[in-house]
Amino acid sequence: MQELLRIDHLTAGYGGDAVVEDICLSLSAGEVLGIVGESGSGKSTLLRAIAQIRGLSTEIHAGTVSMNGRDIAVLAESTRRRMRGEELAMVFQYAGASLNPARRIGTQLVETMRAHTDLSQAEIRARAAEVFSGMGFTDIDRILRAYPFELSGGMAQRAAIALAVILRPQLLLADEPTSALDATIQLQVLDHLRALRERTGTAILLITHNIGVVRHIADRVAVMCRGRIVEQGAVDEVLSNPQHPYTQELLAAVPKMHAATHTDCDRRDHAEKNTAPIASPVTTGGGNRVRGGRGAHFQDLLRFENVSMHFDDAAGCVQAVNDISFTLARRELLGIVGESGSGKSTVAKLLTGLHAPTGGKIFLDGRNIAHASGRERRHLYTRMQMVFQDAVGSFNPRRTIGAMIGETICRLCNPDGCTTEQRVAQLLTEVGLPASYAARYPHEISGGECQRAAIARAMAVHPDILICDEATSALDVSVQAKIVALLLHLQQEHAMSLLFISHDLPLVSSIAGRVLIMQGGRIVEQGNARDVLLHPSDAYTENLLRAAL
Repeated sequence: MQELLRIDHLTAGYGGDAVVEDICLSLSAGEVLGIVGESGSGKSTLLRAIAQIRGLSTEIHAGTVSMNGRDIAVLAESTRRRMRGEELAMVFQYAGASLNPARRIGTQLVETMRAHTDLSQAEIRARAAEVFSGMGFTDIDRILRAYPFELSGGMAQRAAIALAVILRPQLLLADEPTSALDATIQLQVLDHLRALRERTGTAILLITHNIGVVRHIADRVAVMCRGRIVEQGAVDEVLSNPQHPYTQELLAAVPKMHAATHTDCDRRDHAEKNTAPIASPVTTGGGNRVRGGRGAHFQDLLRFENVSMHFDDAAGCVQAVNDISFTLARRELLGIVGESGSGKSTVAKLLTGLHAPTGGKIFLDGRNIAHASGRERRHLYTRMQMVFQDAVGSFNPRRTIGAMIGETICRLCNPDGCTTEQRVAQLLTEVGLPASYAARYPHEISGGECQRAAIARAMAVHPDILICDEATSALDVSVQAKIVALLLHLQQEHAMSLLFISHDLPLVSSIAGRVLIMQGGRIVEQGNARDVLLHPSDAYTENLLRAAL
């Protein structure tokens, strides 16, 4: 195959400091190369050195990056600008980094096409229909009329990928392009990218923390650690027989679908200790199937009883949650799984009072809290706390980590100043961070460290229920494993209940005693995790299992 990209002994970084060192890689037309490694290993820095986008590019200290035999770094900016789009395109982890929030998706698409092609309006429309349908969109006209902020995170990311590949570039640089997507949509997007490379010969340099994604689409894989490539080769060879200890550690941290087998029970003992033997199937409100119920000696801390919630938008009434019923016992870990738009995050918002139900009741310790407000709601925040997917975004960037944890303590616990400072230090230590991190700002720590700080803030009030809403989906597998281990430890130490919301079915299956499967605002199946995932009774659950990479 013809060589498209060559990286020779590249050393690059920022402000004179090297972040990647002595990198040697090559990529042929139509080939997919996956690059894996922990946060901070230099993966994104490598892509920026290749793309040389003004304001995002890195300083090349030594070595070369050549595309089609041309050294990209020495090209004029006008030449690089023409190259980007037709020859080279880039997809970022977050759609906000590539989409203009003030312009409609369709407007951005037309601008891109007219800047690089002479296609007619009808031809542009046909190309858009082809690419956007391949990304899982059914109502393409609505998407093209929408602004980025009117789309969910997953939808905006799919739109960003569509705009990146619509010109059929020779090389696509993809920096965690599917980490925000649900399993079924992720699989669909990966299949579309694979079809694109087979149809047009587009090569893909893919950065991801999802080993399953690499297995599914990549031909070769390179493993990065501390700015260097420690191992590379064919995917099957490297992933089935890793030679470097770091590669072995990464693979060991990948969640397995434990609930779908009868092995590895030891890792689920903690999560399942509050789950009774499988009972006969029953049906609750909303028609959802409940299997593997708990015995009467398990006391329910939380109960949703026929809860519904709808809201109105330009398209009419949207039923976000439709007649759902479930319980959460004391010290139980309950997983909620479903695609984007299934209603799982709405459940968390209903529980925390960010949304009010339009029907049904929510009981905490037997008391209906569905429409609690004011002083009562403030008291409830001492009993339940939430950890969000975007840890950095959940903090005020102008305040230190210690100040924001301390604010939570003061608002909800009212200790004196000295006690607050001591308590902040204790909390940071408990989540594995140095007490000195109290003086740092969110942007001064890594994503994994910021998520630990967010957990420390949530633990400040000794909650009865900790709600994790996609709290690990943006993390590398090794960091994710450490955060999950921390959550399980805290649950045991503080006798908490854990509501774990995620689109990562293998992860949920490896830690949860029970699981709820949501689709279109309804619970289509719930019960003992092993029973539900080993013998799914709903076709939607079967689809999620098939899509799990």
